[in-house]
Amino acid sequence: MKMKKSICVLAAAVMAASMMTACGESDSSSESSAEPAQAQTQDQGGEEQAASKTATEMADELFNGIEYVDQLNPLSPEMIEKIYGIAADKYTDGKVYVGGVSTAEEIACFDAADEAAAADIKAACEARIAAQIKAVEGYNPDELPKLNDPVLIVNGNSVYMCLSNDNAKAKEIIG
Repeated sequence: MKMKKSICVLAAAVMAASMMTACGESDSSSESSAEPAQAQTQDQGGEEQAASKTATEMADELFNGIEYVDQLNPLSPEMIEKIYGIAADKYTDGKVYVGGVSTAEEIACFDAADEAAAADIKAACEARIAAQIKAVEGYNPDELPKLNDPVLIVNGNSVYMCLSNDNAKAKEIIG
């Protein structure tokens, strides 16, 4: 019963965030929770392509470069903190896009304030993925492949997460 209530609260928060952002709010992203079972994380030593772009630019490239099933909407820094648990002082630049309640599609890109903040943001993204897995298991199991094989890349102090049907394209864009 508690799990069902948590799922409903999470779904309501995502829906509220989607409605708020559909009216024009935008910017960063992040979350906190338990680690996903199969998060695919890559640590890369500062590739030029990714390093030359801000987190906002990277999020926008992922948004424009991949075909999504759902309409993704940007989150405000306040909603990023509420949904991801990442405080604005953890990153110097960030942007998060979330879909509606029907899909697990999501983009979260951050330029962390420092190495420790990058580790915290990565953990928050892993927690977000784990929470999404629990949420969609019961109502939309077709979304599990996105969550069981997420793109989660740490490049220096930058953290990039993309949940879509096109991991190859997401990795190509990130570099």
